[in-house]
Amino acid sequence: MWKRLRLQQVFTNLRLEGIYIPFFQRVTFTPAGGYSVKIKLRTGMTHTRIMKKAEAIAIGMKAAEITLDRIKGDKFLLSVRTENEKVLPTHPSMGRKLGRPEAEPLVRVPEVLSSVPFGVNADGYQVLLPLFTKSGGSTTLIGGNPGQGKSSAVKVILAGCIQSNSCVIWFDPKSGADANPFKSRVEVVSNPRNPDEFLEYLTRIQEVIYRRNHLISLGYSIDLLPKIVLFIDEWALLTALGTKQQQQFIQTEIRHLAATGRSANVSLVLATQRPTSVNIDVATRELSNNRVAFLVGDTHASEAILGQTGAESKTNPLSPGQALVWLDGQLQRTSLYSVPEDLSRQCETAAGYKITLDRVEELEEVFRRENGIVEF
Repeated sequence: MWKRLRLQQVFTNLRLEGIYIPFFQRVTFTPAGGYSVKIKLRTGMTHTRIMKKAEAIAIGMKAAEITLDRIKGDKFLLSVRTENEKVLPTHPSMGRKLGRPEAEPLVRVPEVLSSVPFGVNADGYQVLLPLFTKSGGSTTLIGGNPGQGKSSAVKVILAGCIQSNSCVIWFDPKSGADANPFKSRVEVVSNPRNPDEFLEYLTRIQEVIYRRNHLISLGYSIDLLPKIVLFIDEWALLTALGTKQQQQFIQTEIRHLAATGRSANVSLVLATQRPTSVNIDVATRELSNNRVAFLVGDTHASEAILGQTGAESKTNPLSPGQALVWLDGQLQRTSLYSVPEDLSRQCETAAGYKITLDRVEELEEVFRRENGIVEF
């Protein structure tokens, strides 16, 4: 009850008298210590007028921020959010026993990859990043200033993939500095002196997409074929390798993967530092189902990733490890899970699940042969 009274007092002090807070209602609390109450706007009071004083209301309530969402007509839900903890939340895989306990069977069945744990939002609820849905794969775009958490985000997503029956490929044009510790489970492509190697893999994955879409057009289900997750770390660096012609080919192939991979169960994770409209084209951003923006320097960089401002905020800046996450058209402030300290060892333990692109092509050939399908 005191929260409603406190809120009413703040409204009165700010001369927002046209707001009615129903007395007999249940205040909904969140795991992070925030809460939500229903309010009703009287004649003359508007959503815009309240949100102009959102920062003052948050200060009066000793909170990090407040949001206002319409329920119906003049009824709204006011959410008061507390400051996120500066310590990153622990990844769910931490504490997982490695190796095979005696009680477990000799053969462990790998998981079917769908959504992976990514972090905790401002209300304290877990944020799941959907790599695969019923409609197929996805494209995830990650960007931010150096040291804000981009590389950690890639590893957190990887942590959710290693126990699955998926083909995981990591393009690391920094000579494998980030990817090589996980190569026991991940297929790593990392030679910056050989842009043709990256281009060859992109072309082969595109061929896989064409063949799978052909199978779908013939009425076959591709659910038995391995899903593919392609991580492209330092996207801007990759597209700057080699000659101008090679750079153009790489950019074109990546855009094609983002446009055609979903139906073929191919997911793309693109990460880049210092995002701009130059290294993130609008077409690829609009094809991205999931967008993650860490702290950036200006509104242009925020718009390059999210399609809107916010990640550059100076009034309530993102801390290292915090990001604005855009999922299904909804933007939420998220504290990234910490990278599991034993991630490399987890990859070694899951080495038996490793599926290379060669193996993917072999399994597809077996599938076509067993079903009597002539390659198109």
